[in-house]
Amino acid sequence: MSSNIIALQNKFLGHGETVYDRLSELYERQGHISDDDISRLAAEHNLPPAHVRSTAKFYDDLSHDTPARRTVSVCNGEACHVAGGRDVEADLAERLGVEPGATNADGVRFQHVTCVGCCGSGPNGMLDDAPVSLATPDAVDRLMASLVGDEPTHLAEPKNAVHLPVEGRPRIVLRHFDRDVVAIDAARAAGIYSGLERAVTSMAPADVIAEVAASGLRGRGGAGFPTGTKLETVATTVPEDGSGRRFVVVNADEGDAGSYIDKELIERDPHTQIEGALLAAYACGAAEAFFYVRSEYPAAKTVLERAVTEAREAGIVGGPAFGSEFTCDVRIVQGRGAYICGEETSLLRSIEGVPALVSIRPPFPAQKGLWGCPTAVQNVETVHNLPWIVANGGEAYDAYGVDRSRGTKALTLNTRVARPGLYEVELGATLREIIFDLAGGMADGEDFKAVQIGGPLGAILGADDLDAPFSFEGLSAVGGILGHGGMVVYSQSDDLAQIARGLMRFCAVESCGRCFPCRIGSVRGTELLDQMLDDGVTDERLELLTDLCETMRYGSLCGLGKMLPDPIESVVERFPEEFGRYRRGTST
Repeated sequence: MSSNIIALQNKFLGHGETVYDRLSELYERQGHISDDDISRLAAEHNLPPAHVRSTAKFYDDLSHDTPARRTVSVCNGEACHVAGGRDVEADLAERLGVEPGATNADGVRFQHVTCVGCCGSGPNGMLDDAPVSLATPDAVDRLMASLVGDEPTHLAEPKNAVHLPVEGRPRIVLRHFDRDVVAIDAARAAGIYSGLERAVTSMAPADVIAEVAASGLRGRGGAGFPTGTKLETVATTVPEDGSGRRFVVVNADEGDAGSYIDKELIERDPHTQIEGALLAAYACGAAEAFFYVRSEYPAAKTVLERAVTEAREAGIVGGPAFGSEFTCDVRIVQGRGAYICGEETSLLRSIEGVPALVSIRPPFPAQKGLWGCPTAVQNVETVHNLPWIVANGGEAYDAYGVDRSRGTKALTLNTRVARPGLYEVELGATLREIIFDLAGGMADGEDFKAVQIGGPLGAILGADDLDAPFSFEGLSAVGGILGHGGMVVYSQSDDLAQIARGLMRFCAVESCGRCFPCRIGSVRGTELLDQMLDDGVTDERLELLTDLCETMRYGSLCGLGKMLPDPIESVVERFPEEFGRYRRGTST
């Protein structure tokens, strides 16, 4: 069905142009998409109304069908939750007179957002499309005042701290964070694009792949697949349509609450990001690269757009670059509020303009991806490593790390530690070193209870796991995942049973709906957890929760349904007292 719809879009809109693009343009103009808009777009472009409607309704942003004068969003991610976000949400609901998901009589839409990528300084939210800090005592007062009249009250923008490695420790991902390299002249003065120039003028694509393979770099988006192997697969796979087309897609749809690595890398060092994408394209023979940037990161999108324009004007993007024969164009696609688009096949379907349902694998995107062509899907941090590897050699990168976890890793910490922010560590550092040495231990005199690594799908680890290495193998050995590298620390004040319920609800909201174990299981799981927290925990309900998690783990198509049971079961098994306090007659 998707291939037929894509063919129709190519016929009536032009090759590569999609209904998703048209809907996004309409949403930008008017802030909602009505049923009449859907019918008109379908008729205008000779497309089935059901396709236009299903695409619009799939995405949170595009599904708004009534106008709103203003939109207030409050983050419901775990990092903001433990920073006081629930109290802020309750305060806003009372003042606005509606619960999240509704529009009040004054035309103010109130909704949840997960997340705005400022987890080092929560709680946070958004006013229309701008992130705002809700962390100060008067923040809600100022936000409410900004909704009155035509002159908005100045609202503080949330910021993340950056903690660079000390002298003598490797600094690769954050290598340019000690200076301003946002503009292309400053970027080139700092050596950005020199690796690309060297590659396209004096290295064969296979040589670039060989250096990446020698580095041992594995994908930093979660799965940890060897980057060199992926690039080689794309380079050597013959497209089935005979077109010869190959693509690079940079996944900047960072949606894990507690992680803001992609946001900071793009906003502070956009030209390294472009250089890395172009190096990947040169290595695997791609003439087009796409950046898929989530809508909750408006500043990142603006900075990246400007950088692409500068690189195009310099002849680097759209080339031929540096007098070589290498030419690659770059396009930015904005996400529209669907966490599932962090999964690579869903992301590709979104770029193709159809509902972003998970695709069955194999074939994998490296073999058959965007528009059926070989596609290298890489995350932002992975791409950021490529220029350093080309400039310094794969062996130099491989000199850092532990086991099969080579190099360094960016990580983020939330406000439960004394020094929250963005860090870079050599893979193999222990969780204890990261939390208690680098980040200064717990904030505000709190005691450590747990840490969740890798977003909402990562297991929740306890004090007994603090000596585990921060690496693919080290975290796997204790039942965790490295994932994207976001770390949410919990204190003894935090209720992990409530956190577990929030994670299950998150899955229920964000499931693409393709498979019923995830689609239905997450809804039933949320209902079950609500029963346990409201009416009491029983052995029967705990057993039912275990059975439901098993069904989701073994029956779901993608990581969302397969891995969500990990944090839920880790709370039940590692922290029995968390649900124990909700036993009938014992809840407080």
